[in-house]
Amino acid sequence: MLKGETMTTKKKLLRAMMIVLAVAVACCGLSTCATWMLTPSEVATVIEVTATPTVTVLVPTEVIPTSTPEPTSTPTPTSTPRTAWTPHPTPRPLPTSTLTPKPAKVPVTQEPVKVPPTSVPLGPARTEAQVVSVVDGDTIKVEVGGTQYTLRYIGIDTPETVHPSKPVEWMGLEASAANQQLVAGKTVYLEKDISETDRYGRLLRYVYLADGLFVNAELVRLGYAQVSTYPPDVQYVDMFLQLQQEAREAERGLWGAVPTPPESTSVPAPSEPVAGPASWACPSSTDGAMYVGSANSDKYHKLSCTCAGKIKPENRICFGSREAAEAAGYVPCKVCKP
Repeated sequence: MLKGETMTTKKKLLRAMMIVLAVAVACCGLSTCATWMLTPSEVATVIEVTATPTVTVLVPTEVIPTSTPEPTSTPTPTSTPRTAWTPHPTPRPLPTSTLTPKPAKVPVTQEPVKVPPTSVPLGPARTEAQVVSVVDGDTIKVEVGGTQYTLRYIGIDTPETVHPSKPVEWMGLEASAANQQLVAGKTVYLEKDISETDRYGRLLRYVYLADGLFVNAELVRLGYAQVSTYPPDVQYVDMFLQLQQEAREAERGLWGAVPTPPESTSVPAPSEPVAGPASWACPSSTDGAMYVGSANSDKYHKLSCTCAGKIKPENRICFGSREAAEAAGYVPCKVCKP
């Protein structure tokens, strides 16, 4: 029995091997060549096995990277701090404009004293008048509304040329000629201060031309007149004093060099006293008097002035200072310039 079982086992093994071989051949497309060795039931088993899809599991193999030589170290550059970027606004086009060329500068010259033309309106403040004639440097005759008046410029005084008891003073003719050139035959505009007239009945006015030129101030600026104010008519005294200072510094007109009169060759008669500071005294003064004026004039003089020696004793008024003389209403002599 053992022998029979052994044979049976071998056959089974052989059949199993044949089935495996048939399966392998069937997978390669040769199933018809191997079916002759199998029974019909075994062939069906082989067909069923080959019809079943096989599942192949792919196991990824580990790829070992090829070692790459390390690069040579390169020195790292020193980092430079970068300025933070700030967005700039888009430039906006500037509006175009037509430029007006500026007038070229001209050298500064001595110009006449003027006020804007709009400051000479006709009306209660300014009165229109026609100049009839020029009397001297500070006096004119005008016609206003059909009536003729003698007009005295306010705040200034020029050398005498037509005084009934005085000779023609130095620069008097020049002052009269300057006034003539400024106003003769012209229409002028008159401005009143406080007083209507002076003690001689003359109108007291500031005088302007049609273009705004201030005649009173212009005569002071040119050096033909000096400041002579009598309160309460002092509206422009500061302007006049400033212009007089400028004329004095520039040595214009009255403030220039006084010509030396020629020496007289005549000898006075012994019986005729020579007037001079040593031949008279100030009866109304105290000790230390330095200036003298006349009761018949508005000028005051140094004691050494030749004009002072011509004042009659009964008319002499002496002062200890220029301030005292001017406070009394006197103005400096144009000859000795105290």
